[in-house]
Amino acid sequence: MPPHAFPRRWLLLGLVAASTVAGCSGAEPRLYVLAPMEPDEVAKRGGNRSIGVQLVSLPEYLDRSEIVTHTSANELRANRDDRWAERLPNNVTRVLAENLSTLLASDRVHVMPSRNGDRADYEVHVDIDRFERAASGQSVLDARWTISDGATQKVLVRDETRLANRARDQGYPALVAAMNDNLTVLSHEIAGAIAKLPQKGGRRASS
Repeated sequence: MPPHAFPRRWLLLGLVAASTVAGCSGAEPRLYVLAPMEPDEVAKRGGNRSIGVQLVSLPEYLDRSEIVTHTSANELRANRDDRWAERLPNNVTRVLAENLSTLLASDRVHVMPSRNGDRADYEVHVDIDRFERAASGQSVLDARWTISDGATQKVLVRDETRLANRARDQGYPALVAAMNDNLTVLSHEIAGAIAKLPQKGGRRASS
């Protein structure tokens, strides 16, 4: 074995280790979550309905830790420095359930499946097709949603929500805030539809 073989091997290992350390020593990514609305933001509607919220579905390209934005109609950018603190479908579902609980003044709103196995009076299912910053710079949310009878699974309400608003600036904190606003509007629309459905037992809530 040539006398320089071991020194060269250790030199190569040292370079790999140094590169690894350098790659891991960068700044920590900024983490974001969507937040539920404050209880004092709304006038409660009354009616302690039991509502089950199914896991919200999103396109696969949004179900990742990096926050994704459109740079053109066909090009996306995933930002390594600005990330979601949890899976976006889980975050959206949890916030939607909390918002519905607030808007409907009900402590019987839960993410499905229920821990105790109880059947909900009504079930909410949301399919989100777009939930990001578009190439236009606007924060968009396109969603299809249904409300079903918890016992029969019959669809009682079927609707769509399409929203677009412009964040106060191009930064990621402003983008997340605009996305949060869109989710709040969606929550209001779904809660409004639920409030028009009869209470189990035949009593219809006041609008």
